Parts: sequence; structure tokens; C-alpha cells
Amino acid sequence: MKVDDILKEDCIIESLEAVTKEEALAAMCRILFSKGYVKDSFEAAILERERLYPSGLPMEGHKIAIPHTDAEHVNESVILFARLAKPVEFSSMGDPDEKIQVQLVSMFALREKKKIGFLLDVLINAYSDNDTLDAVLKAASAKEIYDILYKAVGERMKEEES
Repeated sequence: MKVDDILKEDCIIESLEAVTKEEALAAMCRILFSKGYVKDSFEAAILERERLYPSGLPMEGHKIAIPHTDAEHVNESVILFARLAKPVEFSSMGDPDEKIQVQLVSMFALREKKKIGFLLDVLINAYSDNDTLDAVLKAASAKEIYDILYKAVGERMKEEES
């Protein structure tokens, strides 16, 4: 898997308005569905998985969520990345009782079930660099966000594959 296979310039949302995580996730799912990347079952599956297995990463510095669900709901692999207009509350991946304020959401839809662990590792490593997330938050456009993510995720993919 290469970064070009999964990160698309038209799947970067510069400023997504949402009051709750459910609202943010539903809006992101609808975008993926409208572009044909996922099946109509994807939204319900994402929301249910988020309820059972929260996706907020309790890292130092900026907080990000990485929601995803099973391959059976996916038509074509892709990452949809959204910078929220204002942070919303997510539960922490490691401790559902811990609430964190998330402004960056990296939702992925992966067709290849066996690659989910690989992609999660890549994304967590890429997003653990606070400078990368800081640059994403300060980026002036969706294109600039894409360029930052392309470099960060692409470098991590190469590291993980070697």
C-alpha cells in the first residue's frame, strides 16, 4: 500500500462544523458515501464502532481521533481527514471514561481487512509528531493540509514497510 492509494486531495476537509462527535462522524461518512468510497451501511457501522471502541488518541499536545470500521462497509480504500472548526469531545481509545477535546479527525475506510493494523500503526506514528499536527492546525487551505499529511503519512508508510 502506498500513500497515493489511500490519501486523496479531495478527501481533506479544511473546516468541518460539528457540535458533537456523532455529528462530525456522520458528516464525514456522508462525504465518503457521496464519493462512492463506502456503502450506505458505513455510517451506522462507524457510529456503532465508535460507541464500542472509542477512537480518540490521548497523546501529548494536539488530540486526534482515528475512526474506522470493518472492510465489509467499504467500496474503495481512502482516508478522509477533517479539521473541525471547533474541538468536540471524544472518548479516549485506551480509556472510554477519559474524555478528550479533538479538533482533527482522520477517518479511514479500508477495503483490505488484513491491512487495518498496518494503517493504524502508520497513522498513529504520523500523528504522534506534534509538529505535524501543529502544521495541520495552522494550514491555510485543504491543499496545504493534504501536502503536510502526504509527507507525514507517506514517510511513515515507507518506514513501516521496511
